[in-house]
Amino acid sequence: MIAFHIGPIVVHWYGIFYAISFLLGFFYLKKIIQAWKWLKIKNIESFMDDLLFYVILWVLLGGRLGYVFFYNPEYFLHQPWKVIAVWEWGMAFAGAFLGVGLALYLLSKKYKISFLSVTDLVVSFLPFGLGLWRIWNYLNWELYGKVCPEWLMWSFLCNKFWTSNFHISNQLLESFFEGWLPFLVFQYLVWKKDILKKPGLLTWIFVVYYSVVRFILEFVRWHPKDYILYFGLSISQYFMILFFWVGVGILIKIKKN
Repeated sequence: MIAFHIGPIVVHWYGIFYAISFLLGFFYLKKIIQAWKWLKIKNIESFMDDLLFYVILWVLLGGRLGYVFFYNPEYFLHQPWKVIAVWEWGMAFAGAFLGVGLALYLLSKKYKISFLSVTDLVVSFLPFGLGLWRIWNYLNWELYGKVCPEWLMWSFLCNKFWTSNFHISNQLLESFFEGWLPFLVFQYLVWKKDILKKPGLLTWIFVVYYSVVRFILEFVRWHPKDYILYFGLSISQYFMILFFWVGVGILIKIKKN
């Protein structure tokens, strides 16, 4: 969906929503770093510039490559030039998550600080970005849910998207449960419970929580037939099962330590 033109330059709403979330995240994380002196980041301005660059690059690169290889490899095999068309449909959370994880690891090595402290910082704001991006999905009429049942037909959770049927507004459900709800809870944990003093705890709480919520909401989302694998589960659900058990295992290890 195009927002406006500046001469020959086309500005998409997709890019605007990304820019808003990245800029708000920049100022929010900078405030946390300034408040929590124990992070011992010597050059905050340089660190934040690098953090913003790394995250933007690997959200786009990891998210796009994740979609290419995990969801639609055959399509891009026949049209490889489409891989770089990030403004078009196709980003994968699993790919972005893994890509940003790698980027944050490299960043932590560069500044000689705890990798898990860096991931905790990013995760403290991440749900806000997810909530905002799902609102964009709703406005752009994408990632909608399955056809609405009769008993839900006249609620705000149903809408007529690209098809002739009314579909469940899965984007609104994901925006709340993946985004706004955990973001509010995380603010309490960060500012009232000092959870950032326990490196890795917030990161893996989010991984486990998101895995459960995303696994459940995938049953509501509409999928093409080739997205469904064994036992009626989607590709994303298999990733969520993997993330869940990895997260649970690490949380148990953190508790023992």
